[in-house]
Amino acid sequence: MLAGGGMQLVEKHVIKSSHKYYQEIDNLCFLSKNLYNASNYLIRQNLFKTGKILNYNQVQKLTQKSVDYKAIPAKVSQQTLMVLDRNWKSFLAALKAYEKNPSKFLSKPKLPKYKNKVEGRNLVVYTVQALSKPALVKGLIKLSQTKIVLRTKANNIAQVRIVPKLDHYLVEIVYNKEIEPHLLDQSKIASIDLGLNNLAAVTFNQSG
Repeated sequence: MLAGGGMQLVEKHVIKSSHKYYQEIDNLCFLSKNLYNASNYLIRQNLFKTGKILNYNQVQKLTQKSVDYKAIPAKVSQQTLMVLDRNWKSFLAALKAYEKNPSKFLSKPKLPKYKNKVEGRNLVVYTVQALSKPALVKGLIKLSQTKIVLRTKANNIAQVRIVPKLDHYLVEIVYNKEIEPHLLDQSKIASIDLGLNNLAAVTFNQSG
């Protein structure tokens, strides 16, 4: 749910190996994986050396001139680093809970892992700022610096996510939708009485 009576919905597109955009999408997720691993390495090494965990802003500053960061659009790289930052925050929260009550865990939480160098793929997120505005007006999703164009029925786009699956990719178009208010008729009343033999007795103050 969103503030102001709105909610977020998702329109999904399945991209199989036979799809014309599959290879380009696969490469994007591969490049995102490279940045994820390189950034994770920086965080882990700093932890081992200083005992401190680098935050998103520190990692972004260290990586923004790197080959891995520049291999995909800057706003997409930033989203990849945000995913990694959330994973580290989840690890810290789990570690804190473990130290408070180890019996709730099967084992001590482990550091966020690296993704496989060859087979590994990572989530790719395009914010609305990384989408072509002229294309959106035409009902199309055009990912920045790619040839990928998908038709959409959604309006008020928030972001586009490319999610790796076992044998395909899911392109998730996340959009905002306002909830239409429904006026209640206060004169119509229903009463429900849960029963022992029957499930419930229901009565209304309206005939029929």
